[in-house]
Amino acid sequence: METTARGDKPKTLQTIAYISIPDSADLEFLLWDLQDAIAAYAQLSGTVLPRPVDLKANDTGVVDGMVLAVDDAFDDEAMSVVGQALDCLGGTETRVYVVVQVGCGSPERARTVVGHLREACERRGLSWCGGIVVCTGSGFAALRRSPRLGLLRRPFSEAMDKLVGAVRMGCSVKHAQRLGGGNAEDVDADGMVCAEPAVPVPIWRGVLKHLGARTQSII
Repeated sequence: METTARGDKPKTLQTIAYISIPDSADLEFLLWDLQDAIAAYAQLSGTVLPRPVDLKANDTGVVDGMVLAVDDAFDDEAMSVVGQALDCLGGTETRVYVVVQVGCGSPERARTVVGHLREACERRGLSWCGGIVVCTGSGFAALRRSPRLGLLRRPFSEAMDKLVGAVRMGCSVKHAQRLGGGNAEDVDADGMVCAEPAVPVPIWRGVLKHLGARTQSII
């Protein structure tokens, strides 16, 4: 008889902690996009929106879900911070999701990061539920005012929506795709979906550089 992994069992998440390591405009933007989409779908479906929790101010230590946003500069210091955050959850069955930002055309750089994060979660008895790898390179936050499903953001928004579905169902990304009748073939063995720019890398980098410079001039 086939057993169901703990993270594959749907669970209505009441509270979610959102953490970016390190603090950066890009990771903040990615987490904002995730939370904004979760809120929009909750409103459309008439369901209760999970309450965001600040782990430092959370007295109970009980959090249903956690979303970690990290980049490919992940090092021992960042791992130590992640470990402290995970330890705040105690021995709960918290669903843990991740968003990993890497350079354009370098999805393989996320594998080591994902491996360390997954091991850290499983060692603490937490439910690893996968996530997304976004190959944006730095400067992605410059697209904050671009259409979410426009040419530049669409691949990343579509990947993010798969993560949104998993968080809303309270199960792994792969299982959420199967339950929702979506395509789970692009979810890898670690439960991650990879998204890359829809335009050639040189054009992508040029656009981000231009938009970034334009934003700075306005500021």
